[in-house]
Amino acid sequence: MLRPTPFSCSKRKLAVHLSAFTLALVAVPALAFGQAPPKTGTDMELDPDSKPPPPAEPPPLPPAQEGDWGVGGADEEGKFAPSGKTGAKKREEDEKAEEAKVEDYRALPPREVGVDLVIGFGEIRDVLSDTDPTDVTVASFVPYFFWRLNETWAIGARVPFATGSIDGPIENPVDSFALGNIEASVHARFKLKRRMTLPVSLAITVPTAQGDMFPEQDAAGARPQALLNQAVAGARGWEEQAPYTPNRLGASPSVGFAYDTRLLHVAASTKFELLIKTGGGTPESEATGTLHAPAYNWVTGASFFYDFLDGMISPGLRAWLAVSQQPVTKGTSDYSGAQFVIEPDVNSTIPVGKSLAVRAGLGFIVPLGGPIGGSNSATITGFRLRAGLAF
Repeated sequence: MLRPTPFSCSKRKLAVHLSAFTLALVAVPALAFGQAPPKTGTDMELDPDSKPPPPAEPPPLPPAQEGDWGVGGADEEGKFAPSGKTGAKKREEDEKAEEAKVEDYRALPPREVGVDLVIGFGEIRDVLSDTDPTDVTVASFVPYFFWRLNETWAIGARVPFATGSIDGPIENPVDSFALGNIEASVHARFKLKRRMTLPVSLAITVPTAQGDMFPEQDAAGARPQALLNQAVAGARGWEEQAPYTPNRLGASPSVGFAYDTRLLHVAASTKFELLIKTGGGTPESEATGTLHAPAYNWVTGASFFYDFLDGMISPGLRAWLAVSQQPVTKGTSDYSGAQFVIEPDVNSTIPVGKSLAVRAGLGFIVPLGGPIGGSNSATITGFRLRAGLAF
């Protein structure tokens, strides 16, 4: 038996190795492609065609509280519009605060006392005389008290009286003194807007005025007193007749409008004075005279003032139209009618500390036409002086 040579053994080993390598090449792909697919639900599952699951919804936020930053605001102010004490609201509040500082600085103390003096000179028509006018020179004093109770309500009181000389066709030159009708009033001022207010008031005048156009025989001085009060009402431009009409109870409601800035002050108002007869003498016949019960006076006016030096000097103009039915007429001698009046005016308010202010004013009352402005051959004008102390 022949032994294999070393060469032949090596060939066998090589053949064995080649066969084993070939089997390995065939077996590995077969195992790779022949294994079972992965089961569903395993962590290794991948589906390239599937959509990713939606993200989980975040937990709801707590409800917003009033005043939190970023709450409220108009759309045009952006996504994070400030509110509360920031942004536009804060600017508006700052402006109001600044305006309030100005108003507080200029606001008068709540109480005021003073006197309103008008010196009148000229002529009036005595309804019982159809001849010449009556010459008069009068000075009327009206002490007043005014108390502002709060931002809306206030009360006031006035006690008018006058002195002067009367010289007419019937009356000899005579000096006279007369008390007027004492007045009590209540006032309210309602705020409409930032600078606009609605002032309303009601004044009641009790019949304390002296004088009588048809006096008793033993009251010789009553008629000059009645003419004196008539002259005072004329010197004041018929702006007020209720305080100066003897034997009449007066009720005077009024309403107005006011617009005030730091420098500019504009106002308009209308009032109706109803004069109800409460006593006094009566004419003997219609030829002697006629009493109108009630009489009335309707006054509509406006004013404009502009402040300089923080209100220490405030020039302006007042004007009004008075439509009056006089208490007494005689035949065709009726001096009722419409009267237009202007009053150039200068006021002054000088603060003295935080709780005291001195007030003053000058005015000149000029009737234009009408019963007291020359249409009846009689004209009377007035020079006004005012002085007061607010505390």
